Amino acid sequence: MSEIRNVIIIGSGPSGYTAALYTARANLKPLLIAGSADKKTSRVKGGQLMATSDIENFPGAIETGVDLDTYAFLDESEKEAAIQDVKGLSGPHLMTRMELQARHFGAEMLEEFVTEIDICSQPGELYTVRTETGKEFQTRSLIISTGAAAKLIGIPAEDKFFGQGGGVSTCATCDGHSYRNKTVAVVGGGDSALEEASYLANLGIKVHLIHRRDEFRASRVMLERGRNNPNITIHTFRSVVDLVGKPHPLAETSKFFADKEVLSKAVLEDPRTGEREELELDGLFVAIGHTPNTQLFKDQLKVDEAGYLERDKHMRALPSVNACNHSMHAMDYVPGVFVAGDVSDHYYRQAITAAGMGCMAAIEAERYLAEKLAQKEGLDGNALDLSLETIGVSHWTGEMSSGDKPVVDRVKEAATL
Repeated sequence: MSEIRNVIIIGSGPSGYTAALYTARANLKPLLIAGSADKKTSRVKGGQLMATSDIENFPGAIETGVDLDTYAFLDESEKEAAIQDVKGLSGPHLMTRMELQARHFGAEMLEEFVTEIDICSQPGELYTVRTETGKEFQTRSLIISTGAAAKLIGIPAEDKFFGQGGGVSTCATCDGHSYRNKTVAVVGGGDSALEEASYLANLGIKVHLIHRRDEFRASRVMLERGRNNPNITIHTFRSVVDLVGKPHPLAETSKFFADKEVLSKAVLEDPRTGEREELELDGLFVAIGHTPNTQLFKDQLKVDEAGYLERDKHMRALPSVNACNHSMHAMDYVPGVFVAGDVSDHYYRQAITAAGMGCMAAIEAERYLAEKLAQKEGLDGNALDLSLETIGVSHWTGEMSSGDKPVVDRVKEAATL
C-alpha cells in the first residue's frame, strides 16, 4: 500500500486534465490515472477527442504564425490575413498540451485502467483505487472523469475510417466544419441524430439521414425540422453494412498517408429484403447514443435513467440507494467524491464544458480537503476563510501573496502557529 493521496483523478480528457492542473497548482500532488493509450478502448487516455481531427471551438486552441505580442499593432489588412490563417488543433494535440501543462505543475500520471474503486467502506474518510496491474492507492478525495463512449455501428470497416479525418466521426460539432459543401450521412433515429443532421445541414452540407426503421425515437418537433430542411434527405429501412474508401488526398505527396484511405461510399442494406445500394459520401456521423463509463461505480453512486452519474451543484457525487454501507443511505452526497465531464453530462458533451466541470470539481475538492484538515487540527474554518471565492482568487496568478496561497497550505501554516 502506497502513501495516502490527497486526490486521485480517474480518467483524462478535458475534465480530467483540467482537474489535474488545478489540483496540482493547489499543491495537492494529484495522481491522474489516465486510462489506456489504445484508441479502441472506451476509456482511452485523452478521451473522445483522441479521435477528433480538428477542433475549432475550444477557445485559444489554435495554430497561428502571428507574433501575438505585435498583433495589436498590425494594420487592418495584416490583421485580416492573420485571422484567415488561423487553424484549429487536432484532438490529440490539444490533449497532449493539456497533459503537459498538468504535469508541468506537478500532477503525476499513470497510464492504466482502474479496475475497482471502493467507495462504500470508509465514505468521507478514505477511498481505495485498484488498477489493472494490481496497484492499490488510498485517497482522501476522488474526482471521477471517466467520460462516455460513443456507440458505433459495429461493422469492421468502421475502425479503418474512424477518427483523424478518415471520414467516420461521432461528433458533428467537432468535425462538421471539415465537410462544408460536401456530402455526409448521419446514422440514427433519435433526437441526437436529428440535431446532428440539422447542425450539419446548416453548415451548407448535404446530409443523408440513415435509419433502420420508419419509426423514430426523435421528438415530433425535431423530426419535422429534419423533414423540412432542404439539405436533409431521410432514408428509412436502411442500415449501413459496409464502407468503401479511396486513396487519401495526400497519399502521393506524403509517405505517412501513402497507404491511408478516406471514406468514399457507404453500402446500405434494406433489412426487410437484403437489397443493397451504394451511397457516395465524404463523411459518416454515427449518432446512436453514448454509454457513460460508470461500471466501476455500480451500487455505490447514483446514476440517472440513462446511466450517467448524478451530482449536486457542488459537483459532489450522490450515493446509490443500493450502497452496501447503509450509512450512505442517509447521506445527501458522498463527501470527498466529485464528478466532472461527460460521465455526468449527456446534454452538452463539449470539450469546453467538460474542462469547466473539471475546474469546478478541483476547486470543490480543494475546499473539502482544507475543511477536513482544519477540522482535524481544531481550527475555525470560517476564520481561515475557506470559501470558494477565496480558492478561486488563489488560482488567478502564479505570483501569490501570503493571503492568496492554496487554502490547504494556509491551513497547514495555521496549524503550526
